Amino acid sequence: MAAAVGIAVLLLRQPEAPKAVPAAPSVLLLNGDTVRLEPAQAAELKVGPVQTRYFQARREAIGSIDFDQDHAVQVFSPYQGRIGRVLVRAGDEVRKGQVLYTVQVPDLAQAASTLISTAGALQVATATLKRAQALAASESIPQKELQQAAAEQQAADGAYRAARKALGLFGLDSADINEIEKSRHVDTEMPVRSPLAGRVVTRSAAEGLLVQPGAGNPPVMVADLRRLWMVASVPESELGSYRLGQKVVVTVPAYPDRRFTGILSHIGDVADPASHRISLRAEVADAEHLLRPQMLAQFAIELQPAREDLAIHEKALAREGDGSFSAWVTQDAQSFTRRKVTTGMTQDGWVQVTGGLKAGERIAQDRALFLSNLAQMAQN
Repeated sequence: MAAAVGIAVLLLRQPEAPKAVPAAPSVLLLNGDTVRLEPAQAAELKVGPVQTRYFQARREAIGSIDFDQDHAVQVFSPYQGRIGRVLVRAGDEVRKGQVLYTVQVPDLAQAASTLISTAGALQVATATLKRAQALAASESIPQKELQQAAAEQQAADGAYRAARKALGLFGLDSADINEIEKSRHVDTEMPVRSPLAGRVVTRSAAEGLLVQPGAGNPPVMVADLRRLWMVASVPESELGSYRLGQKVVVTVPAYPDRRFTGILSHIGDVADPASHRISLRAEVADAEHLLRPQMLAQFAIELQPAREDLAIHEKALAREGDGSFSAWVTQDAQSFTRRKVTTGMTQDGWVQVTGGLKAGERIAQDRALFLSNLAQMAQN
């Protein structure tokens, strides 16, 4: 009985077996630049051939969207007065010649009254001259009276013409002036019309507001928004890269997936003495009215025609400690060999490869930095 108890005590005192520790994934370093992964690790990598893509030599800069100032007008009143009626709202599409607002012009009444009185005086002077000419032909009146009637008729004609021109200064055309003369009715509320077709982008006009030609804020601003300007500045050292007519691709944060195309239409003639930058301007098409003036924008100007070249994704490149770049080449999707590559342009997440790889070679298309780190760990 005592022996059985002793055996039980010994069994209780025996140390517990250590728990199994999962083995770390093994990386077999074949040499300084080749690693072989376990199948589970290799399955996590995306492997594919080196591709070709078109790369566009271009310059990029940050700027802003602006109105096309050649097709945007601040519509001031051509005469002083108070606004009578406002016929448009901000955002309205208007046609050329459409009335935007009216202005009550007291001076117009005086000018119209002058026209009516001078027209009557001219009519009387003309009739008097005709009678004098008839009487002079029969020698019923002396030549002095005929000359006096002719002088009075010429003076009345001059006053009449001056009155018509005075009304023309208020923006009235010949038909409007003829109507005033015929009807003898004076309307002191004058229309202000849009000089172009477009959209009302701002409107500060309000009934009763005193307006003067070219003073203060414009009552209405009309702009053709089908084409806008992209304005930016570039270092003067890059000036030799730009030419009028170059194609421009514009992007804005509001529509990151959209590309707006345009043409470089102006290169500044003077550099900023403080920043040594030169202004550029491109005309950008926007038929859908998506862009807004003063939006932040980025443009890329195509300097040369696009060329096809070898390309790998940015994730397929690893920057080494010496600053060089490398990709990992494979034949069996399990063993990967480090290959130094030389690169060119980077566009849309793809890197131009100018040396070190051949078309069709299979590489790890992502996690290149992961492979470089594994190789470094295996060496240590």
